[in-house]
Amino acid sequence: MITYDHLNENQRRAADWTDGPVLVLAGPGSGKTAVLTLRVARLLEEDENASALALTFTNKAATEMRERVDELLGERTDRAKLCTFHSFAIDLLAQHGSHLGIRPDFLPLSQDEDRIAVLDEVIRELPDVDGEMPADRRNLLGLIDGVFGEGDAGASQSLASRHPWLPRLFRRYCDALVNANRLDFGSLLFFAARLLREKPMVARVVRLGWTHICVDEFQDTNRAQYDLLRLLAPVRNHNLFVVADDDQIIYQWNGASPRRFRDLRRDYDVRIIALPENYRCPPGIVSLANRLIERNASRVSRKKTVAVREEDRQYPEVVRFRNFLSPEQEAEFVARDIRERRLQAPECVVLARTNRLVQDAADSLRRAGHDAHVPVRKNEFDSPALSTLIEAMRLASSPHDRVVLRRLCLAWGGLTGNDVDAQSVEAAAALEGGNFLRAWLNVAATGDTGEHEAALARIQADLVDGFRFPQVVVDFLDGGWQSWSGDEFVKETAEEVTTWKGLHEDLAAEYGGSMPLHTYLQQLDLASKSPPPGPSALRCLTVHRAKGLEFEHVYLIGMAQEVFPSYRALQKGQTSAEVEEERRSCFVAITRAQETLTMTRARRYLGYVKRPSQFLGEMGVG
Repeated sequence: MITYDHLNENQRRAADWTDGPVLVLAGPGSGKTAVLTLRVARLLEEDENASALALTFTNKAATEMRERVDELLGERTDRAKLCTFHSFAIDLLAQHGSHLGIRPDFLPLSQDEDRIAVLDEVIRELPDVDGEMPADRRNLLGLIDGVFGEGDAGASQSLASRHPWLPRLFRRYCDALVNANRLDFGSLLFFAARLLREKPMVARVVRLGWTHICVDEFQDTNRAQYDLLRLLAPVRNHNLFVVADDDQIIYQWNGASPRRFRDLRRDYDVRIIALPENYRCPPGIVSLANRLIERNASRVSRKKTVAVREEDRQYPEVVRFRNFLSPEQEAEFVARDIRERRLQAPECVVLARTNRLVQDAADSLRRAGHDAHVPVRKNEFDSPALSTLIEAMRLASSPHDRVVLRRLCLAWGGLTGNDVDAQSVEAAAALEGGNFLRAWLNVAATGDTGEHEAALARIQADLVDGFRFPQVVVDFLDGGWQSWSGDEFVKETAEEVTTWKGLHEDLAAEYGGSMPLHTYLQQLDLASKSPPPGPSALRCLTVHRAKGLEFEHVYLIGMAQEVFPSYRALQKGQTSAEVEEERRSCFVAITRAQETLTMTRARRYLGYVKRPSQFLGEMGVG
């Protein structure tokens, strides 16, 4: 672990910063996470009245920062909260959302099918609208998410000008979420900002709770996230510590924009500290990165990354480029090259601009004998055993929720093959005080439970007759699941149990053993349920998924014009914002490499002849 003694002059200046707003421009491999966590730990050590809120974008990054701060302090502290923007919004709304009509035990809507059900109900009750509303409900959800991303002003500005009916639909949709006590992902930030904006006393209490606010990966913030930040830190000289790299803005599709830097300078008396040193990449790769990114005219700063480490003589050819006739030959080369160089697969990554290229490459690598791993975002567990317990926990937390009841019935049917009719449960509940979970147990027990009787017994004992959370989860994860799942689902269940166990440990570390059930479920719903790669896996990722990661050896495939940069970006023109974002994406890809970078391209993709990527020429490669 990096300690204070390891810091260079620029890093120490940032870690020592105490009062007033500062923007730390930190390039790839510059030690920004170490600087941020060391600063937080120093503030808490030197001032017993100090408290720090650090916001970031992924649970992985938040967990890493939290573990580093705890290790530096030698203990867990309640004076530091290091979490994602959405996790912070959940906690804020659970504590104070009643001012907006949101009860503390609200459940997130993580499935599009459930969101569409809410949307259908809204549309049925919506009066005639001006203009034609798309019939595709997923298209409508995309428009609503666009408004959420733009913050409170979004409903009446750009989207509303194209869709006059959208503001009314959006307001009704928000009202329906509150009435159902169910919030979807986009609405969390929206309602958190509304709470702070419309309830000054709540905002005052929240601001008093945190003397210092930090933001990691600031360049990824969209309008809604920046609005929330402004409400948390409203004055120009706030103790705001922002870490960012304007050369890594690659999420413009999600609202990230160079405009955030202009907003920051407009709204705060911000000072700038640059961390140009790159401790990750060899000098040859740093030179490529500098030559590439200097082509972007819209850069906030003209910082040049400085290589600090020396070339490793074990790898005399640090940067390589290869041409192939087809994508199949391209992937075959990667598989063969890893073996011929005697590299360990987990030390390598295969990157590409598009999901299609990544998936096709992974298929070829598997045929060549590699354990190619392509991560897939999962919002829910697929195993019927896990789904049954989680839905039972949700119903224990929200005992009158028809959506959760329906999903519990589906999960139980998948586990046992015995269908339980949700309407029959509702009718039974009416005779038993309205508790859906107790009524569901009685109806489910009348069927042929067979080898799954133990599951009903645990739900009865731990969630209905008594309340043993989180012990019911611990018992399940520590082996109890084997009496639930049956032989048919053992392998799939075991994999997901491992994933859930990791998430459970992270939540226990953050909230302790006394967290309420609804808090646990809210935070669990935010987390991806994707299984981690195996110990021998070769990671295959899109460039966007690789951001924030590093690997000893990077294989960047698909370096062809109209592939990377994409055809769509090139149609906008060479000086367009789209081409500049593609260039930033390439910058991110090549700076993932700690030892070697291998770039490849095929002469044909999807049947079309493609020239070498212009980015190769800009870097001086090929």
